[in-house]
Amino acid sequence: MISNIGGPVSLVGHSYGGIIITNAAYNNPNVTGLVYIAAFVPDEGQSLSDLVNSANFPKEPFLVDSGGFIYLNPEIFRENFLKGINPVEADLMTVVQKPFNQSILAEKSGPPTWRQLPTWFQVSESDRVLPRDLQPTFAQQMNATTLTLYAARAIWLNHLEVYLISNDLL
Repeated sequence: MISNIGGPVSLVGHSYGGIIITNAAYNNPNVTGLVYIAAFVPDEGQSLSDLVNSANFPKEPFLVDSGGFIYLNPEIFRENFLKGINPVEADLMTVVQKPFNQSILAEKSGPPTWRQLPTWFQVSESDRVLPRDLQPTFAQQMNATTLTLYAARAIWLNHLEVYLISNDLL
């Protein structure tokens, strides 16, 4: 998909998207930089479950259905993921969320592209999902240019400036 763009591209990943861009950019000459927005950043051989201790998550954040798909618990979704967001938008996002399969928790990362490309990392200081102290650790591990904002998990809904700043950096 990336090679179909036909020119230089920077990849941006939020949350689990950090794992995706870390691996999707590997050996792709079109990718010129990586931007992590309060994202998970694996090293080679690490999985999502290696990066975070589930005890650090909000109480009962996930519901698992019989097919192994995981949903964010609607009862705590707004408070932990959408803090500061318009209540109508938050309610809509709660009911239209897309599940993920629990198998991704154990999937190991390949060679990290952040070792070869310029990287940027935005830290969300009021994030209740990705532990706040872990975010700077990820940024330091990559030697990333870092921007810290007092922001909740769904930063794109109330901090558009982070995207405008990121665009200027790239």
